[in-house]
Amino acid sequence: MNNKTLFNNLFLYSILGLAIVASACSNSTSADDHDEHSEPEGFVLTLNGADVVTQLPGATITGEFELAPGEETDLITIYFIDEDGDRFQPDEPEYSLGFEFEDSGIAEFEQHSEDGKWSFHIHAEAAGITDLRLKLMHNDHSDFTTQGIHVHVE
Repeated sequence: MNNKTLFNNLFLYSILGLAIVASACSNSTSADDHDEHSEPEGFVLTLNGADVVTQLPGATITGEFELAPGEETDLITIYFIDEDGDRFQPDEPEYSLGFEFEDSGIAEFEQHSEDGKWSFHIHAEAAGITDLRLKLMHNDHSDFTTQGIHVHVE
């Protein structure tokens, strides 16, 4: 093989290698894309257009729910708050809203498909006090869990 052929082959393989590296860096399915959505640092619950429960980034929760047995709240909507204080709701289909009550039998979480995936109702079952924790579920795990939201039923 002469020097000119060797040079042409090296040049060709170099261009091919650069093309592969460039296409890998622009691949939209890379693992870094998981970090493209906003990360929740807090949340706010709205009811009838008013903020009723808030957990700002780095702060403790303010607000609670007080209900009588058998009463149900109007529609409550959650907005997550990022580190800049901006509100958002993930629009990717793999995200959903999860919940857990500290004590069962006091209140129920009700979510209807017509309300949307970020809205719900609390239905008071029996007198007592419990804490509700909401979760930003990402497939089978929580990416964010709220502090306990006090629910008083009396």
